[in-house]
Amino acid sequence: MFRCAICSVLFASTAASALTLDEFAPVYKARVEKKGANDVVLVLNSAEWSSGLKWTSSAGEDFSQAKYLAVDVENLSQTRQGRLTMHVSAGGASGDSGDHATAIFKKNRSVNTGIGLNPGEKGTMKILLTHPEIYAAPEDARGPYVFDTHHVTSISFQLQWPYEDETEELPDFRLSNLRLEGEPDRARAVPAEKYVPFVDAYGQFAHADWKFKVHDDKDLAADLKAELAHLHPAPESWDRFGGWAEGPQLKATGHFRTEKVDGKWWLVTPEGHLFFSVGLDVTRIMTDITDASKHPTWYQGEIPADGKMAFTIWNLEKKFGKKDFTSDYYDLVFRRFDSWGLNTIGNWSAPELSLASRKPYVSCVLERAKGVKRHPKFHIYDFTAPDFEAKFRAAIREKFATDPSLRHAAKDPMCIGFFIDNELQFQKWIPDVGPAKAAPYVDLYFRLCREELAKAAPGKLYLGSRFVGFRQDGLLWRTAAKYCDVVTVNAYANSVYNISEKIFDKGRDKPILVGEFHFGCYDRGMFKPGLAPVWNQTERARSYTRFVEGCLAHPWIVGCHWFQYRDQPLLGRGDGEAYQIGFVDVCDRPYPALTRAARKLGGELYEKRSKGVW
Repeated sequence: MFRCAICSVLFASTAASALTLDEFAPVYKARVEKKGANDVVLVLNSAEWSSGLKWTSSAGEDFSQAKYLAVDVENLSQTRQGRLTMHVSAGGASGDSGDHATAIFKKNRSVNTGIGLNPGEKGTMKILLTHPEIYAAPEDARGPYVFDTHHVTSISFQLQWPYEDETEELPDFRLSNLRLEGEPDRARAVPAEKYVPFVDAYGQFAHADWKFKVHDDKDLAADLKAELAHLHPAPESWDRFGGWAEGPQLKATGHFRTEKVDGKWWLVTPEGHLFFSVGLDVTRIMTDITDASKHPTWYQGEIPADGKMAFTIWNLEKKFGKKDFTSDYYDLVFRRFDSWGLNTIGNWSAPELSLASRKPYVSCVLERAKGVKRHPKFHIYDFTAPDFEAKFRAAIREKFATDPSLRHAAKDPMCIGFFIDNELQFQKWIPDVGPAKAAPYVDLYFRLCREELAKAAPGKLYLGSRFVGFRQDGLLWRTAAKYCDVVTVNAYANSVYNISEKIFDKGRDKPILVGEFHFGCYDRGMFKPGLAPVWNQTERARSYTRFVEGCLAHPWIVGCHWFQYRDQPLLGRGDGEAYQIGFVDVCDRPYPALTRAARKLGGELYEKRSKGVW
């Protein structure tokens, strides 16, 4: 329990006040060294889910008079990048990630934030306290994810999404000055009877304001001219592919390929220059259209007869002053990528971008092979089906035969390579079927992908199936290394620098591409920050930099792609995800802190990759 005297002083004051770390207990192989009042060193030898520090209160503590819970963090390692997360629970929650836009308030909920730190670096983690009386929506509406800040029952520090080995080399962290700070934004509260409608004519949350919010059509019309005046060319150190023009000249093959140089894996451009891939997934005009037919009262603007609220398209029509803006918009996208220091069009992006052949890109052949039987329990194929091989091969061939963008990519020097499928649930399926039976099926799957891609797109890289995180069965790593040119992993963490050195067999390591990562927050009106929350836009930009730096510092990683180009819709995409994770928002306004950080790092990619990040 926190000391009652401290709590009474804390909540009576509007200034930042200190809590104590003294009553936090180590959990699962963690150790604590006390350095002073509200000042401890956390020693972690394990990254398992529970390992770390935890405080609990059976009765619950009242945090409702503060805006943030904050703590200062220092990475004590002088050689390794570190990551740490802070988790706050109410009602005994240990889960309920709240991925979706929802209005139903539950007292059993948890929230989290995280930080990535370079060796010796200090920083601050903060969690916005989303008080129900301020942020909650009526049950017949939608609003930000809230939790019961009047009854906080636990706070913990740990390495979320574990993937490191159990080793004494994991970074230690100094935690100090755990505190509640700031006054809650009580003016943000909206009476229930005035809450609906809550989505404005631009697809933004109507009941909050922020610096870059659009209030008038004139704002959109002025955006284009203002942005064009401030766009930059690509970094001077890049060649036309975004590779290292000033670096060593390697063999040119006319296609992207991989090579290990001085102990580090690299992609190599068709002209023989070293290449590290940084890009954005889902780069397209529209990702998801909100259906207003079920809740027409939620919207301030006019609702079309079909109920489809195409906010981004409508906003871009006003921005460009015409309906046929597609060509002009994608030209702007290419210029944005150059200006933002990004050299790759990521997965699920518009075919217009790949067909233009102006910037390197990756392509996905398919995610669910047409006509191939699925497993009844898991997101994976039924490999036991007698016609699996024939139908799977046919599905890949059909996609190349019928998709003009794939046929173009197969011969285009700008195409880096191809994915087949996404986030198949191998890690759940293997223990269910058993390792012995799983081995021939896993080998069959990756072999078929390899063989069909070699026929359809000779010379192009096979980029794998995008694993869900780094904690995968060794069978998957070994088999992927056998058949893939590059192994892809989607990883939502504050750093991936400390991935296990044992995932590949010794002497058989392969380059790794991080297919997805992101950071998000609440300060631009969205309802959920994403899978890796941080507390504001400045921290979002810093987190982007640290994540990419961690990738640059790791000898296996050859690139990382942010998910995604645009924020998800305020009310969520088809499966409900409603994340603030874009480089641009629903009104196509860029997040300036993030784009500036990406631009700076883009100009430093090759120096940091070759000479070292720290």
